[in-house]
Amino acid sequence: MVSDLEDFVRGLRGLAAQGGGNLLGSKHLIRRGGNSVNTASALLSLGVVPTLIVKTDPQGLGLLQGLVSPELDLTHVKTDGRLAATVSIEANYDGRRVNLMVSDSGSVATFSFSDLDEGDLQALRRSDLVALLCLNHNKKAADLAQNLFTFIRRQSKAGTFLDMGDPSNNPQVVPSLVDKVLREGLVDTVSMNENEAGWFARALAPTDSRWTDVVHDPKRWLEAAKFVSSETGIRVDLHTLHFCATILRDDIATVPAFVAESRVICGAGDSWNAGDIYGMLLGLSPSDRLVLANAVAALYVSSAEAKHPSKKDVIGFLKSGPSLSLEGNNLLKVR
Repeated sequence: MVSDLEDFVRGLRGLAAQGGGNLLGSKHLIRRGGNSVNTASALLSLGVVPTLIVKTDPQGLGLLQGLVSPELDLTHVKTDGRLAATVSIEANYDGRRVNLMVSDSGSVATFSFSDLDEGDLQALRRSDLVALLCLNHNKKAADLAQNLFTFIRRQSKAGTFLDMGDPSNNPQVVPSLVDKVLREGLVDTVSMNENEAGWFARALAPTDSRWTDVVHDPKRWLEAAKFVSSETGIRVDLHTLHFCATILRDDIATVPAFVAESRVICGAGDSWNAGDIYGMLLGLSPSDRLVLANAVAALYVSSAEAKHPSKKDVIGFLKSGPSLSLEGNNLLKVR
């Protein structure tokens, strides 16, 4: 973690100009990851028993064993791949805290449905919900999603949940997911932030100028998410800095975000997804589910240790009368 991005960049440039050196003054943490692990960890803290299916190497499994709760089931972690790792740089920029990630995708880039063995398939058949996350790293993400969700549709009654992640460095993943998964109705819920809402809207309507640079126009965030749902018939769960929404065509529920001091950002979306999924499993109303997801995310980002909250933590937080984002209220009034 660094205080200011511009100061950090200037420091790096200064080191490069002198031929190298050591930049001091930042705080470093070694944390669990990536998205699937973070989401599973958050669900476990809430009392859900998740089944984690990922591919890494023996070193990656060793790191997981040391960094996650011993109660998290790691029996479906595959070690015949390559470790994925991310350097997350969190800094102040343009009036907000930002998270910049530099990643080696490892086996995430090539993970496919054929990597699943019969034990994995049996676990999927028994699940109430199957979530596919972090597809922005995968070179054949649409094929993986199509094959997995087709299997679930045919052999299980589980709900299906998708979070693509930021596709900025893998943009071809978006139209493929739209054509092979969203338009085919293979997924029940797509979770996205404002950036990803813009990407999906542009893929659905490439010539529509409304979806150009959506991420920098908060008044269009909800509009873009509504467009994605109306075009595909899929429920969109949108989470942003200021508000969140759940949208199924014309049926929309929105709530402002809670005000929380951001001590950590990396993994905030995973925590929100875990709260959203937990609310789905509990059968909560749309508004209550969004409040729950916001509470889980707010508690996570305000924890300096990147700790996922328990049910007791969430109940205590909600009973404390937390403040709501005024900006979120303003944006929702616009819509």
